[in-house]
Parts: sequence; structure tokens; C-alpha cells
Amino acid sequence: MGKITTINSDAEDNAPLISSLKELGDAAAEDTSSEHVELPKLEHPNVSRIVRAGPNLGPDGKPHYLIDDIPDNEKLRLIRESGLLKKYAKTKNNGTGSDIDEDEAMDFAQDMMGGDEEKIPTWMDALIYTIGLVAIYGLFEALVNQQYNVEITMLEVVERMAKAVPAIYFIVYVSQKYRHIRVVSLLMLMASCASGCYFVHLNLHSPRLGIMRRAPGLVTMWIYLTFMMDVRPSIISAVVVCLFWAIDPFKLSI
Repeated sequence: MGKITTINSDAEDNAPLISSLKELGDAAAEDTSSEHVELPKLEHPNVSRIVRAGPNLGPDGKPHYLIDDIPDNEKLRLIRESGLLKKYAKTKNNGTGSDIDEDEAMDFAQDMMGGDEEKIPTWMDALIYTIGLVAIYGLFEALVNQQYNVEITMLEVVERMAKAVPAIYFIVYVSQKYRHIRVVSLLMLMASCASGCYFVHLNLHSPRLGIMRRAPGLVTMWIYLTFMMDVRPSIISAVVVCLFWAIDPFKLSI
């Protein structure tokens, strides 16, 4: 029979290993008891970053919609083409469908675009524009006389400004009241081109003081009409005046 040999572990020889294992076990137990596993905290989302449904708020705190970026003239054109004014005319005239007054139609369109806002009367609006235009007129009066070394007092400038007030106010009032009519818009474009081109012609071929005194009125009307028209007519007016200055059709005849 084979002889079974047993290996007796010598405690003295394995003492360093046993002590090391005990130290590691104690250290792991201490780490487990002392250290806590920290779970990631879920932070509350920032309220300001949440995208809310609904319109954006403007600087005044009121809702700002995309339609607010459309010019009033374009809104009126869309309302005309949609046929709402014709429906309003039929309702207003008991289904006869007869034409309504232009001012009444404009009031209806303005009410649809936002009738809650308080309207400025036409005469007051024209008065505000007239004050600024008269100031521009007086400035160019002084510049023209300064160009020809003609002494002019402030009193004389004020007198000329006062004489120009009725004409400027009349033109501003009429254009403000009827500028939504296509015929009036076309006349404003033609007047803008004519005043700008004539002003260029005076500067190029009529450099005399008596003729140059027409320049302040021409410049004032050109600035006003260009400012009051829509973007496309204003661009057309500027391009026509620039082409007139570049081509100078009267240079061959003089």
C-alpha cells in the first residue's frame, strides 16, 4: 500500500503571510465602514433654460409675433388681396357689395392689424414731421448761403423757415393721409425722383446763388419722400438719382 504523506503547515514559517492577510482584511473592513459611496446628484434644471411654448416676449414684456415684423403697408396689401375689404363692404351695405369709402376701409384694416393701440391723428402726425422737415430746410438754407460766402443772420433763417411751414405741412398732411393709395404712392415716387434729379442738375450746371436757393426745398422734399416710401420705391428713387448723376444727360447741351 502506498504511503500517504501529510504536509503539516508550519505556523512559524507562514506567520508573515498570515499577518499580512489579516492586515489587508482589516484595512478593507475599515474602508468599507468609513467610506460611503456617493451617488451622482440630479441637479434641478435651470428654469431660464427651459424653452416655453408660446410667443417670445418683446422689450416691453408684451408677446412678439412674427407678423409684428411685417410693415404696415405690406399688411394692408395682403388684406386687400385676401378680399376681406369686399366682404366688409357687403356686410356694411346690407349685402349690396357696393364700394365703401377708402378712409373707412383703411380704418377697418387698421383695426384688424391691432385696433387696441391708440392712433395718432393725421394732423398731429403731420405736425411732428413738419417740425423736423422745417429744421432740415433751415439747415440747408444756412449751408447754401455759407457756400457762397453770403452773410445771413439767424433771424433771416427763421423767417424763411416760417414761410416754408404752410407748404411743407400741406404736402406732409396729404401724403400721410393718402399714401396707402397706389396712385399717391406712384406720385410720391415720381416726385422723389424729380426732386433728387433736379437737385443734382442744379449742383452740376446752375451754380448760381439765385438758383441754388431752390436747393433747400428740393433736398427737404427728397429726404421726406424717400423716408416715407417703402423699401423698394426708396431704392428705385436712389438708383434713378445716382444714374442721373453718373450719366448727366444735360452735359452735352451745355
